[in-house]
Amino acid sequence: MRKKVLILTDKEGWHFTQIKSSLSNLNYQSLSCNLNELSLIINNKKSYIVDLNGEEINVDYVLVRYIPGGTLEEIISYLNILKTFELNNTKVINTAENIEKTVDKSLTSLLLQKNNILTPNTYILHDITLVKKFIKDKLPSNKIIYKPMFGSQGDNIQIIENYSEIDNMNIIGNIFYIQDFIETNPPHDYRVLAIRDNNQYLMFAMTRHGRNYLNNYSKGAECEYYEIDDDLKAISEKIVNIFNIDFCGIDFIKQDGKYFALEVNSIPAWRGIQSVHDDNITDSFVKCMFE
Repeated sequence: MRKKVLILTDKEGWHFTQIKSSLSNLNYQSLSCNLNELSLIINNKKSYIVDLNGEEINVDYVLVRYIPGGTLEEIISYLNILKTFELNNTKVINTAENIEKTVDKSLTSLLLQKNNILTPNTYILHDITLVKKFIKDKLPSNKIIYKPMFGSQGDNIQIIENYSEIDNMNIIGNIFYIQDFIETNPPHDYRVLAIRDNNQYLMFAMTRHGRNYLNNYSKGAECEYYEIDDDLKAISEKIVNIFNIDFCGIDFIKQDGKYFALEVNSIPAWRGIQSVHDDNITDSFVKCMFE
């Protein structure tokens, strides 16, 4: 019987098509839905997941490509669905625990620092009055950068160089995740796509050259192949093990010859990095995760 993989996604775009093709090549059957279309049933006999028709979901693997936004209750519910799959011995990539550690930038920064991984100085502040005082004390000697706590793809990231810019910031919520800005000239950073398979590591790397301080591929950055060096490979392997994650994207920036880890992404995109590598990354990923 063909093994089944449930792909949790909001759209059937490039990544979905690549994954589905690679799975088909291995004779796997792929299904797809949005996580918000699933529900959790708990009774005295068993706990299980059902679709919109009330039909129980029985698959061998779950691949998470999207977590919907929503209230705290909704997000906890989505993660509990993933945890239920795991408790029912379905392999989930990546797990709810992986996602919890990486979607929250403050927890990511904390775990990096506690494990002696260089990362920019980070400040998680509450209340705009405190933020204004903090920024006034930091500027003009240090540029700082504001990031939404749960943001992605470079959205709503803002560099602050002058105190007057605070009132024009597009603030999301009342939690302020702020970091010292590490400047590169010209603007660029490093992305490592890391795959772990039974303590064997497969790494794909690139540099991303942005039009400004945003180096995201989704924001128009140009990608270039990067031959991963021993230092970057060792740091990436260490991060994979700190987070106990089999598949992730890690962003770095370099200052004074040292790599600083910026973010760890548990639902990484790889279209940009694929554009500068000859090997089929999706085939490699699928073989490592599902065979």
